[in-house]
Amino acid sequence: MTETSNNVRILDEALINKIAAGEVVERPASVVKELVENAIDAGAKQVLVTVKNGGKDLISVVDNGSGMTEEDARLAVERHATSKIRNEDDLFRIRTLGFRGEALAAIAAVSHFELLTCADEASGGIRLALQGGYLDHLGRTGFPQGTKITIERLFYNTPARLKFLKATATELHHIQSWITQQALSHPEIQFRLTHNQQLLLHLPGNQTLEARVQQLFGEEFRDTLLEVEHEEAYLRYDGLLSMTSKPHTSRRWQYLFVNGRVVKCPAVAHGVYDGYRTFLAKGQHPAFFLRLEVDPTEIDVNVHPAKTEIRFRNSQIVHAILADQLAKTLKEGASRRFFGRGHEELQRPSGPVEQAGLPLPDDLPIAQPDTAAELRIDPRERPPKGALQTQKTTPPPTTIQQLPATSKMAPEAPEPQSPAPENLVVLDPLPDGPSLWHPLAQLASGWLLAESSSGFAVLSSHALHAHLLHETYREAFYKNSVPLREFEVPLLLELPPQETVLLEQNQAALKQGGIGLESFGPRTYAVRSLPRWLPEAAFRPLLDDWMRCLGLFGKRARREETHHDLWKVLAKHAAVPDSQSLSQHEQTVLLVQWEFLGRPVRSALGTRILLEFPFEELSRRMNN
Repeated sequence: MTETSNNVRILDEALINKIAAGEVVERPASVVKELVENAIDAGAKQVLVTVKNGGKDLISVVDNGSGMTEEDARLAVERHATSKIRNEDDLFRIRTLGFRGEALAAIAAVSHFELLTCADEASGGIRLALQGGYLDHLGRTGFPQGTKITIERLFYNTPARLKFLKATATELHHIQSWITQQALSHPEIQFRLTHNQQLLLHLPGNQTLEARVQQLFGEEFRDTLLEVEHEEAYLRYDGLLSMTSKPHTSRRWQYLFVNGRVVKCPAVAHGVYDGYRTFLAKGQHPAFFLRLEVDPTEIDVNVHPAKTEIRFRNSQIVHAILADQLAKTLKEGASRRFFGRGHEELQRPSGPVEQAGLPLPDDLPIAQPDTAAELRIDPRERPPKGALQTQKTTPPPTTIQQLPATSKMAPEAPEPQSPAPENLVVLDPLPDGPSLWHPLAQLASGWLLAESSSGFAVLSSHALHAHLLHETYREAFYKNSVPLREFEVPLLLELPPQETVLLEQNQAALKQGGIGLESFGPRTYAVRSLPRWLPEAAFRPLLDDWMRCLGLFGKRARREETHHDLWKVLAKHAAVPDSQSLSQHEQTVLLVQWEFLGRPVRSALGTRILLEFPFEELSRRMNN
């Protein structure tokens, strides 16, 4: 009988800690999350975060919390050592943000780790240092009450993990996003974030939630919110919700805090949406900053490794309370006050700022009458004023203020005897040949009905116009010849702190795309130019969508992808909506250009342009 070797082994402690680090420490932002949560649990009123190269080279978190004794400091870096729970029952009444006792040990296992702490200034501070999880130094040092933890060379001993880190700007964005969430959850705490010796975020303590929202996202966004508050036996909530007249196109402005913890919870989110159910159209979303307080025995926070998800014992009750009470508040206007009352809206410039009518590209050919190189729309055919402008959308929390100015555009060859019509369109001529499709009508739904010799078709004017704009914008982008609308006095763009780095990283693409930005102070940019096809009111939704495409929530896009996304969002926001009334002449313009591009069935955005009904097929079906 031969002796066989054992295949099952007990792992050594160092390897166990590295495996644990894979669950706890996904990226530098995970380290910041754990350290900031520990600072909050320690009762800190000031949290200072310093990072270098997106946290890859250095992460430092300093707080003025309770600090630790020497024995506590030594135990804190051991696995499953915690001050926050004592027995099994404590798992079901957790009030702290951390409780598992794994974070510091896991972080120390994959970095150069230093801890300075002091629980009593009279007794002095403690310095503890580890490298790769092994103790390097433990001794006394001078340090004020509180804690400072410094992490250097994260993942230095796990190269497989290191290579999966993203670009510095991406990692920094994740750090900024997490600190923003914690700052909203705890407006009473002062937060400061510094990156490569540049101060990115400085939020004073003792703020209200509304004051913190204004500082992070701007006054204009704050003015779109209303305050809500409700309390009953099972739960209490308060916070800020978007007005029913101010919906958004994404969920990015949704923040949920339960017992001070930043979480995700489908029951709560669904309850909020049910409260808005009679106010939101398809594709619209509310913004909310909602704080819930419940008995900790009613929730399970030990669900997700990162503790970002929770479960309610009675989720149906939570859903029903939120849906009913929020619906009542929204319907009755029963908020305690609306933000922004008394603020005067800035006036638009008195001069001509943008073209009314259909913003069709200049360089797509179209048939022209006789020898005229210009195609004008008869003013008598024009719909009512404003009918041909893109549909208004609620601006996202990227705020723009219009300064008193006029827009400077290239001259449009007006008639010598009279000014050019407001919605003048100048196009290149189409090669000789008759148009195959002719407009019949615009249906009540907004769709276009067109006819050819072989049948008729129903077309989406939005999808068709978006495709034309996309193709023209793409060609002009590569030729560095995007036609501009320049502003003598610029628009001012204020960004939330977590978006400034992302914008700086992609300014070259914006400039090539005709969006000229210049730094105009902290978090503020001067908008010097926009593509001529883009209505001014559509710029903010465009920027919001593009940043989301760039990877505001983790996607790392190649340069080509950022360009494609820019073309798509411009086409989406510059194109007329299907609900917009078009004159017979404008319908013809769209159809002729659609023919010139080969009569595509789907737009470059992936949406269907038309449904075609051949006469032959109709005859066959009618005669059956």
